[in-house]
Amino acid sequence: MGKGMTRVDLFADKGTEEVLDVAFYALSGGVWVEDEGAGVRITCYPADPDRLLAYVREAAVPVRDIKTTEEEKRDYAAEVRRRFRPVRIGGLTVLPPWRRRGGKGREIVIEPGMAFGTGRHESTKLMAAMMDRITIRGRTVLDIGSGSGILALNASLLGASRVAAIDHDPVAAEAMKKGCALNGRSDILLVCGDIDSVKGVFDVVLANLDFASFKKRASEIARRVAPGGRLLVSGVEEQNAENLPPLFSPLTLLEHRRMRDWHGFVFGAG
Repeated sequence: MGKGMTRVDLFADKGTEEVLDVAFYALSGGVWVEDEGAGVRITCYPADPDRLLAYVREAAVPVRDIKTTEEEKRDYAAEVRRRFRPVRIGGLTVLPPWRRRGGKGREIVIEPGMAFGTGRHESTKLMAAMMDRITIRGRTVLDIGSGSGILALNASLLGASRVAAIDHDPVAAEAMKKGCALNGRSDILLVCGDIDSVKGVFDVVLANLDFASFKKRASEIARRVAPGGRLLVSGVEEQNAENLPPLFSPLTLLEHRRMRDWHGFVFGAG
């Protein structure tokens, strides 16, 4: 590469960047995302482009096209700052650390260029929309698979009396910790572990996972909802939508929302 560097652009459906795994982000050298027509362009400057491209092929990352370009070296951090745009999710705005606060509504600061959520994915937007439609102020909240902690932070801003956030991935747990620090939220219980790592039941349980996880852990998740409480579920794709509600019986399905090919559900207990 000499004094230059290789830029890799991945063209994919919107939301793909939110479901990329830790291995991809570890190889990418940092990521920014821009809307590209009906999809997105995921741009990165990997230290080893061949290794990243091999991983994309082997892991069957869902991209429509890939473009590599040789460029002169540049300040990647400055490039991310220039290109990153705040994400608006209903009454919530997700900002990078270098953007000034002071807009209308709730604001959360998240460090971009990491996995586990910047709020762009439909499943996160569905969860935020469903959270706006239930009572959270004064209630206890459990966020299962919290990733960067956007939903847990949102619950705290909405006035929850207690918030616990769980993720089994150590990198996600570190992202949660950083997110809480950036937002001055020391009242959220952060746990790196499984569902059993936090005891008791909660008035509101948030689970933005995937269908395979719900199929495996639905009964454990449902048991964490207090009598009279609410379970909010998202991360379910179109092909699995009709198979999701039976997994959470005997909870009552109260609401079903859809955004593009993603579905969200609100269940009631008791």
